[in-house]
Amino acid sequence: MKRRLISLLLVAAMVGTMLVGCGSSKEEESSGEESKGDSITVLVESGSPAEALANETAAAFEEETGCKVVVDAVAYTGMYDKLSTEIKAGEATHDVGCLDVVWLAAFKDAIEPVNDADTSDFLPTLQESGTLDGNLLGYPMWVNAKVLIYRKDLIPEDKVPTTWEEYQALAEELKTDDMYGTTVFGSGSDAVCSFLDFACQAGAEGLVFDKDGKVNITDQAYVDALNFMVENANADYTPADSLSTAATESQELFTNGKVAMQLNWSHQYPAAVEALGADKVGCAPMIGGSAGVGATTGPWYECVMKNSANKEMAKKYVEYMYEHNGDYMGLTLKIAGRTSVYEEAGKEAGNEHTTAVLETLGAAQSQARPMVTTWSQIEEVLVGVVESCLGGADIESTLESAAAEIEAIGQ
Repeated sequence: MKRRLISLLLVAAMVGTMLVGCGSSKEEESSGEESKGDSITVLVESGSPAEALANETAAAFEEETGCKVVVDAVAYTGMYDKLSTEIKAGEATHDVGCLDVVWLAAFKDAIEPVNDADTSDFLPTLQESGTLDGNLLGYPMWVNAKVLIYRKDLIPEDKVPTTWEEYQALAEELKTDDMYGTTVFGSGSDAVCSFLDFACQAGAEGLVFDKDGKVNITDQAYVDALNFMVENANADYTPADSLSTAATESQELFTNGKVAMQLNWSHQYPAAVEALGADKVGCAPMIGGSAGVGATTGPWYECVMKNSANKEMAKKYVEYMYEHNGDYMGLTLKIAGRTSVYEEAGKEAGNEHTTAVLETLGAAQSQARPMVTTWSQIEEVLVGVVESCLGGADIESTLESAAAEIEAIGQ
């Protein structure tokens, strides 16, 4: 009887050991099956730098930890719906999610805070934009902001514009029968980001909502921003089809020699250099309005999902990827999330956009879009605002109507 008891205890101990995987979670799933402790699943946008780096580092992470990384690549338009579905179902399909900042508010209750993170090397604005209700929700992967990209073979360094007035005057001066001075983004989310960029520069304190949560788009800063966009769109130094122009269309015009300068996302700079040559393309920080330089940002964060069965390993993974953040600079977009990475990259020819982004993000007026669960609905309203005003609608009445719509939508 004693031998039989000892044998049973040994078998139980062996089974218990087998059930503990690299995730360090010893809890069994509700089905009674062993947890997937030997792997974690990471949700990334297909075709993005996140997918590329996740695949490149997976083998090294497994070698270091013994934990396999399963990369689930999904198109941008499907990522939000996929996470929403599994969160509502209480499932843990993904241990880590690579998330656009505009989704954080919607998923905040499903994300494990990382409040013990060392944020000292986060790029400017990235700690604030990743924090909700006092909780930091992830490690930054990269950030994008608009900068000035220009034809340096046409614009001497001492004439690179830094203000709205200089920008407009130079655009007029550079206009020829074959080339526009600049462009205006009047289409989709790029139009909204441009509108908010200029609102930052005109002195907006909080984007769309002020510090007390009140809708503030009727403030003078927003009126000034739209007036600036309308003036440029109506000028003969920009293409007539601003309502169908966004980042991609502007970049195409620029690389085809049809535009002398543009305010575009920073990753467009390396692509322009590759297309036209380093001798023809330069970049500088974002221009400034009455309140100075400012821009709204587009960061992505790597987040641990609360329902993960391997939460500790998922935390190790996001920390590991943050340590390898510099590897993003070797990928197509050449953008990252750490100040030290941008400083080091800026020392190399071809990475001048990183220095421009650092200065832009470091400006007092640079700020993130509002962290609200209703952003997608609010953005639709703002797209309508820009399109209406570029189409000739009265700016102040359009903003008043939009403010009422946003107040009805709520946060």
